Amino acid sequence: MDRLTINRYVENYIREVEQSIQEPIVNRELGKMPLDEAKAFFLLLPLLNGEKWSPTLNRSAIAVGAVHAAFDIHDQVDLLDASTTKQQLMVLSGDHFSGIHYRLLSSIPDFEFIKSMSEMIGRINEIKTDLFMEPIEDTCMHIASMTVIESGCIGEFHNRYGFTKYRTISETALGLIWYFKQLTKGVNNNWDRSKNRLKKEEIDSAISALSTQMKSELANAGFLAPFLKQEIHRLATPLSGKPL
Repeated sequence: MDRLTINRYVENYIREVEQSIQEPIVNRELGKMPLDEAKAFFLLLPLLNGEKWSPTLNRSAIAVGAVHAAFDIHDQVDLLDASTTKQQLMVLSGDHFSGIHYRLLSSIPDFEFIKSMSEMIGRINEIKTDLFMEPIEDTCMHIASMTVIESGCIGEFHNRYGFTKYRTISETALGLIWYFKQLTKGVNNNWDRSKNRLKKEEIDSAISALSTQMKSELANAGFLAPFLKQEIHRLATPLSGKPL
């Protein structure tokens, strides 16, 4: 498998998620909601690595994508001022997508997965609230919080369907990607106006810690195809310019 094939799998998955959450009014008023390609890649990592992938797994994966869509659009809303028409529409569309992902989850004949995903969604919302309201001065604690936010639902999917060995790499990589994005944007989305606005040295410290962790994890991931290790490095360290 090469990068073109990987991209095709990811694009097909994103298309399926988009079809599952499509809402003409939302598209007309806010435009097409972009789905996170990195999250799609790590969710599909077992499939890309040659693991068996059933229609049931695919339905569950699409539900996880709908969860991420709901989270992402809610995160675009300024929590301190949601008074504009566009922001109000974002809140409503985020709630709409939340309803869709619960409908998708309820259609899956796997109560344990539904339960674990619902609990993770609640945990992520609690962590986001805590991050917005209370300052976290410890970098390790901040990394742990962002790791859950960025990868918790994917980790639940991996755990439930026998792909646990992919979870840690996905967590580390998605956390690393989030911190690199803060460098390129210079802001922290909603966190920018919260008590948890990060300083550059804090971001650098988190990137350093996660990069070291990623290097170790990839070195010990003998189950991963070499081309996937290269792709993970490319996605997770976009600005480093250094091999892991």
